[in-house]
Amino acid sequence: MKIWRLTPLYLLLTVYSMFILLPLLSLFSASFKTAHEVFDPNLIPLQPTLENYQMAWTKFPIGRFLLNSALVSISVAAGQVLTSALAGYALARVSLPGQRLLFGFVVTLLLIPGEATFLPLYDLVTALGWLDTYWALIVPFLATPLGIFLMRQFFRSLPQDYFDAARIDGAGHLRILWYVALPLARPVLGALGVLSFISAWNMYLWPLVVTRSTEMQTVQIGVNMILNEEAARWNVVAAGAVMALLPTLVVFLFAQRQLVRGITLGGLKG
Repeated sequence: MKIWRLTPLYLLLTVYSMFILLPLLSLFSASFKTAHEVFDPNLIPLQPTLENYQMAWTKFPIGRFLLNSALVSISVAAGQVLTSALAGYALARVSLPGQRLLFGFVVTLLLIPGEATFLPLYDLVTALGWLDTYWALIVPFLATPLGIFLMRQFFRSLPQDYFDAARIDGAGHLRILWYVALPLARPVLGALGVLSFISAWNMYLWPLVVTRSTEMQTVQIGVNMILNEEAARWNVVAAGAVMALLPTLVVFLFAQRQLVRGITLGGLKG
């Protein structure tokens, strides 16, 4: 009986998922098609070929773009996990003057769109002489108000007894954070790391503005470069887009369960 009641919901979700997956499947299909059949609506290529990937890889420095994106994304994810854990613990478990005001400031930052800080951030990076360097791509994103909010909510949800027992044993805040809070926060930290990695990997406008040389550009700019130079060969553009998409898709598929669990623990408790 319960199955029959849920059937319309499953049908609706199936139709919706097809709308989401169809463009992705079309992209994968086009990347294996020849130039003659790239606009053929069939999803299965009649003469599948890897020449599109070979051309995109050899004609454009895709390897360098992927390396830059990986370095930036991993650094940003590690930095956001570290700063969010420290700030979230301080806001949740350390008695600080003006603690509520500081947390209100973090929540306010959540409401400010990134575009509003784009110009002053660019001026600051220019003044520091960081244009066309990894510093410009990484440092402005080492902390995120969303991560601090999630970690603060999670640390507040932990039983006070854990912290009291650690204090009785003589542990300070850093030892409590390292040996008590962080092991319990692994799901939230994992979810935050995955979200940060995907967000940094998909950045386009900021790397486009602060980089000048091809050696410093990321894979999202590389796909646009392929699009500009191979506009008449959509199968090559599709191959480049698939190579840019695969790392985030693999990360999401492997971390999907932990991502959902971490967001639930960090966002709903406390």
